[in-house]
Parts: sequence; C-alpha cells; structure tokens
Amino acid sequence: MNKYIAFFLSVLLAVVGNVKAQSMTISDYLQQQQPGLDKARLQLQDIEPLIKHYQQSSLVEVTELGRSVEHRPIYMLRLGQGKKRVLAWSQMHGDEHTATAAIFDLLKHATAPEQAAWLKHWQSEITLYLIPMLNPDGAARNTRVNAQGIDINRDALALQSPEGQLLMATATKLKPHYGFNLHDQNRFHAAGDAPNPATISLLAPAYNEAREINASRKAAMQLIALVKPWLDQQIPQHLGRYNDTWSPRSFGDTFAKMGISTVLVEAGGHRADDHRQVARRLNFQLYVQWLDAIASGSYQQASLDDYEAIPFNRSGGMKDLILQNLQLRVEQTEATLDLAVNFHTESDRYARIHELGDLSVHSAYHQFDVSGLAFRPGNAYRLEKVLQLDTAAHLKLLAAGYTHFSGEAKLLQSSSSLPVLLNPLRPPQQTPQLRQGATFLLVNAEGEVVQALLNGQLLELATGKVRNPLGT
Repeated sequence: MNKYIAFFLSVLLAVVGNVKAQSMTISDYLQQQQPGLDKARLQLQDIEPLIKHYQQSSLVEVTELGRSVEHRPIYMLRLGQGKKRVLAWSQMHGDEHTATAAIFDLLKHATAPEQAAWLKHWQSEITLYLIPMLNPDGAARNTRVNAQGIDINRDALALQSPEGQLLMATATKLKPHYGFNLHDQNRFHAAGDAPNPATISLLAPAYNEAREINASRKAAMQLIALVKPWLDQQIPQHLGRYNDTWSPRSFGDTFAKMGISTVLVEAGGHRADDHRQVARRLNFQLYVQWLDAIASGSYQQASLDDYEAIPFNRSGGMKDLILQNLQLRVEQTEATLDLAVNFHTESDRYARIHELGDLSVHSAYHQFDVSGLAFRPGNAYRLEKVLQLDTAAHLKLLAAGYTHFSGEAKLLQSSSSLPVLLNPLRPPQQTPQLRQGATFLLVNAEGEVVQALLNGQLLELATGKVRNPLGT
C-alpha cells in the first residue's frame, strides 16, 4: 500500500510544481532570475564565477569535461541521484546564449532554500546533467562556429571538433534517457502564418530518414505536447515548430537515433526584447515543468495532437522594419512599394535594405505606413572644419538633404540625440538597392523632407522623434 501512496504523492507534487511554474508571474521570475546575465552576449567569464559558486554547493557536483580548441574549460554540473538521466547542453553555437542564462536561473531556483521540497521531489527520480556552454571559443568571438570554424552541431558523425567529441563521449558514457538541445534561432522566423516572431520553437527530431515515431521519439513529442497549451497562453501565436527532416550530421538527430528522447528548444525574438529575456524566462519555466513531468511520468498522458498542432516556423517571415507604400520614381516610372530593413546581425547594428516590392506576406518588429512620401537619396556633408553638431543643427542639415557626413572623424563634435553617420560603409545610392545601407530621406509631394531613415531608424523631422528605437 505504501508504494501506491508514494506514487500518488509524487504525482500530486508534480501537479503542484506544474501549477507553480504555470502561474509564476514575471515579478516572481525576476526575483529568482540569476543577476548579471541580461546581456547582448555571454562569454565564459560571465559564468565561471557562478560555476565556482556551485562548486561549493553540497547540492551540485561540478566536473570539467575537457577543454575547447583554445583550451577553455567546458564544465558539466550535476544535480540529483535518480535513475532517470537527463542531459541538457547550451551554447554549442557560441552566439546563442539565451539558454545558458536560463540554465543558471534553474540552478539558482533549484538550490534556493525555499525550493528544498521541490528539489527533493524530483532529485530522487532524476539525475540532471547540465553543460552550460559547450563552445566557449565561439562565445568569446560571438560566432556560431568553434575556433576551427566547425559548426559543432553538424559534427556528430565526423567528430572533428574537441567540443563535439566531448559531447558525444558524455552521452555515450551517461546514456541519458532524455536530452535537451538548447539553441537560439534568428529573430526573422515567424510563428506559422501569424504576424509574430517565433519566440519559442520546439522539435522532437527524427531518428531516421523516414521520420518514424518510436517509443523514445514519442516521449520527446509528448514532452512538447504537454507544454503547448501553457505556451499558447504565455505567448499567443508566438510558438513555432521546426521541420523534422532528418539531419544525420546533427547531434539532436544522432542522439534520437541512439534512443535518447531529444527535445530541441530554440529561443527566438520578441518585440521590444533585445536580449531575449522573454525567451529566457520561458526556457526556465519549461525546464521546471519538464523536470516535474519526467519525475512523475505525467507527460505520458499528453496527446500527440497538441504536438502536431504547433505551426511550422516561417523562415524570413519577420523583418526588423517595413515601410509600407513608399513612392519610388526612377526615370519616367513610378511605383508604390514596401521596403524592408534588417540589421545585419544581433551584435552588428548596421542596418541594410533587405527587400523591396510587395511585402504583404511579411511582418516586422516595426512597421510604418508612409503613404504619400517618396524616396530621395541623402547627400554627404563634407567636413572641412570642426562642426559643432547639436540636435537642432542636425535637423536643419537633414531638412537640407544631408543624411550623413564624410571627412575626418575629429572634425565632427556631436551632441546630437539623433543617429549620426560618418563615412558610412555603403553610402546611399540614387535608388534603393538590396544590401545598401538603410539611410535615405522621405519627401512629400512638394519635395519637403518630412522623415528620414538613418541607419534603419525612422525620424520625424517636425518633432525630432525617432519612431523605432534601435533594435527589436
């Protein structure tokens, strides 16, 4: 009889844990969030002090798995002593750090004294292994690849990278039942047909070319199906699913072939959220729910219909900025079109024209109707002597047709609150061109400058107001 009571209590604790994770407010989360990780990028020096902190904890075992190409340490942290083994790894792409922050949120939460009962509940069922930064060399460079130039996530077969070798050796030794492959996706993925970024995208990767469903893949699908209704509440129409075409070189598909129930989690963009803190919070809450569900086995009741109902990502469906109904006059022709602008990368804030024409199928983080305004290229203001540039003087120059400056940097003394472009890499052309810098003027029918696009930021001259702050 005792074993049935124990089982009932474990399920009850799992339900309570799930309710707690689902009902957690943003304020609750911020109180539990690991400070210091809300950054545009995370490197080894950001997390090593935390790893050293957990080396002193009786609840966490810290191991140095090995070294990267450039001899940076790669760590693994272990919690629990249960028979169900869970392996999670983040930042195998060095410029994808959202889950790394969320892992340390989980560690802070799990080791907090007030969470002792919750930790005790699942650690008797689960042994959790966390590798919070598999590619520290890529993190140092803010690049996807490692120091060899190898994409570690495409090295599961060849195993030419020391980082990939470490991950494979760890999985082979531990034989985890569950694997969480934690990534960031680019901010231009849309959530199906919705006009929104895919803030979270999920996948239970295939284990063979036929994309069949065996017991281990079904478990991964059910873990995703379990959280789908909750994510729909948290981020309505911001949830996506990756295509499950078999990718034999990838670690997720390879681990699935090895019988590991593998879940891919991709953190994506959200409006007004440059550092992906929305996706970070959701990652953390997903980890809490999945630990409870694995401990209790409750995910096994989830319907695969919920997994199949998640819309596929729409690649390129989002742009950083779209100007709608812009008039363009070239020679004797006139056209009314849409113009899309993207910032080059997450860290390089240089804005470029990405697409022109009918963009009605796309959405953007910032979208403005500029009906009645026409494109005009801006001129360069040549610096021949020291120019004291305040905001008022800057607005006058814009009204006179000058969008950027050329000459020696020391001659420009700027206190302007507006974006200032000096010797731009891709100066404006007579007509908008793909990959050209996103800097030009918008004029009315009388030829007066009404607005200006300065490095992708739309400015109203009448007010001096930037309509879309830099970023997403």
